[in-house]
Amino acid sequence: MRDYLNRDGKIRFIFPIDGDCINVNDGYERDGMLCVKVIVKADGVKNLEINEKPATFNGENFELEMSFPYGRTTLVAKNTDNGEETAKIVVLRLKNATGIYRLSSDDNIIFLKDINDNKDTYTSIFDNPYLAVYKEAHDKYGANVQLNIHYECKEYANFSTDRGYFNLSMMTDKFKEEWEANSSWLRLSFHAKDVMPRMPYRNTTMTEISEDAKQIHAEIIRFAGEKTLCSNATTVHWGECTLDGVRGLRNIGVKGLFGYFYNRKATGEPSVSYHYPAYFVDYLRNRDFWYDTEEDVLFGRIDSVLNSLTLEGVIPKMESIKANPGNAGGLDIMIHEQFFYEDFSAYIPEFKEIVLTACKWAQENGYKGYYMEELMNW
Repeated sequence: MRDYLNRDGKIRFIFPIDGDCINVNDGYERDGMLCVKVIVKADGVKNLEINEKPATFNGENFELEMSFPYGRTTLVAKNTDNGEETAKIVVLRLKNATGIYRLSSDDNIIFLKDINDNKDTYTSIFDNPYLAVYKEAHDKYGANVQLNIHYECKEYANFSTDRGYFNLSMMTDKFKEEWEANSSWLRLSFHAKDVMPRMPYRNTTMTEISEDAKQIHAEIIRFAGEKTLCSNATTVHWGECTLDGVRGLRNIGVKGLFGYFYNRKATGEPSVSYHYPAYFVDYLRNRDFWYDTEEDVLFGRIDSVLNSLTLEGVIPKMESIKANPGNAGGLDIMIHEQFFYEDFSAYIPEFKEIVLTACKWAQENGYKGYYMEELMNW
């Protein structure tokens, strides 16, 4: 298995690492360049160069301040007393990767069924009260909203009422023009085939997940238009996916994936971290973005799950994110659809207020709505 930190390498980069996406919070800007201190560990090495410039030994590691343009930069650290001992990484400096925020929601399908059920009475998709929350977040606070949707729902777990079967092929295309008219800020993307089972792609094949995604993509285009489809970035259901699954999604154009990237306190096992190992998840949880150089996929960290917060806890949580330089550049907040409904066992009466409070804070703190595709210019 790949060692993402090159832990056994005689020469290894401590910061940045391979695939790191650096920004101004990692250093400072000068004349259009980003100046960052590069740190390399090289036990037993007396003289080290990084990109043919001598690094300084601080008693523990070698250091060298380097200037980075936008895009990719390859760094090569070399033992100048033994030219065969080297380490090589690729670092990205993404354009427009700071002062940005994205609001996403997982497990979406109920609101689509409601729009379909009321297609003869609704004059707008925003007559749906759930979707109206996001329109208000956009209109007032500039939110860009991404709704990750299921193809179908056979079982509405933890609901007190039976809502009936629904799948995307049943969805009306009556509002297609309105969907596309709002696609600059409201987009739909693949999440999973169904709400259940839990972690459906934890052991997936390339074909299984890619076929599920293609089915959802086709339906979104049919009823909401191609502009509404976010085909290149999403959050996989439960954020669990095999390496083959990531490759399957990449094969159909998905270049960005979001996750929580944390280790469970009880077991230490990674959660909502795709296929990445625990030692590496500890690193990813403190970075806005990381680019898998071997798989050509950009990963973004979801900073806060709003349905886990009280209304009073929203602003302190946002402030704590801003205080962490590794997470402060790109603010990613998300919620789950089911918490909006009164018949859900964990219904949140303040769902709307929580969403709007987070978005208001983001705007007041200089964050602007974005989509990951805006960063994919390396």
